Amino acid sequence: MIPIEVAADDNCLYNSIICLSGNTASTPSELRVRTLIEFVKNEIFYNNRFMHIVGPLNGVMKNVARNFAFSELYEIAALSNVLKCNIRSIHPIIDYRPHLSFMNSTFEYPRYSIVSKAICLFWAHTESETGARRINAGNWAPNHFMPLLLPSDNSQSQDHLVQPKISGSGSTPTKATTKNNSLTQVRIPQFNQEDDETRSFQVPSTVIMTTNEITTPRTKRRLQLAETCTSVESTIVEQKRMQARERMAAKRAAATPEEAERQRILARERSAARRAALTQEKAEKQRTLARDRSATRRALLTPEEVEQRRATIREIH
Repeated sequence: MIPIEVAADDNCLYNSIICLSGNTASTPSELRVRTLIEFVKNEIFYNNRFMHIVGPLNGVMKNVARNFAFSELYEIAALSNVLKCNIRSIHPIIDYRPHLSFMNSTFEYPRYSIVSKAICLFWAHTESETGARRINAGNWAPNHFMPLLLPSDNSQSQDHLVQPKISGSGSTPTKATTKNNSLTQVRIPQFNQEDDETRSFQVPSTVIMTTNEITTPRTKRRLQLAETCTSVESTIVEQKRMQARERMAAKRAAATPEEAERQRILARERSAARRAALTQEKAEKQRTLARDRSATRRALLTPEEVEQRRATIREIH
């Protein structure tokens, strides 16, 4: 198959569809709107099928609504139903791992009976493999889509790319490729005219059974955002703990001797109640931890602090 160059403006998935259709009146914005409508109508279906692979649909829908935003697996599956045709997703064998098998899948439109006919989309990168690895910590991940066409001398061209008659035209349009300089028949996907129908969907088992995450730019951004949020939450929790300790220290400093003694008695009673509820093994473990902590604190004391503590103990006794 021959890859066809399309604009690398993050609308590349929709540019690839327009390139294959030959319909210059169609725009990426129109396809984005139709894809978004498909998500809204069948949100539960797409969440059930793909959330464990590329995350929840809500973030994807926001992304689809923005022009020049990169597309992923969700959009390919939705476009299959929007265009009422089969779409074959092809991923190169670069840094290939078993969990990427779902990226080599055919997304079938249920009412399109000829399974062998599908338009082909290729996951690619705008840089060379060396350049892509250099800007991504030595890893390769796709950031571009390209349409694939069979060469015109291939006997299977018509089987894969011919399209039934479109209204008002009895011929299949042709498109000159930039690689072989010859005309190749391409199939025109039809937009879904049955917007109010409830359809049953089909998804390849490789997509349904996959539980690993996709390694595309958008998913990486989501993972980085999740890590950042976790880090911020941990920082907030630690700050709250420090504030609580400071408040307790301030209360102890402001307490009268009677209140301080009352708090010590309550603390001893709570500690005794906890010890009484412990099993023998847990009690022994706590004693060991207490001895270790006490030894650590004593080791950190200065000679003056040690002498001061001894004097305090002598006064008490």
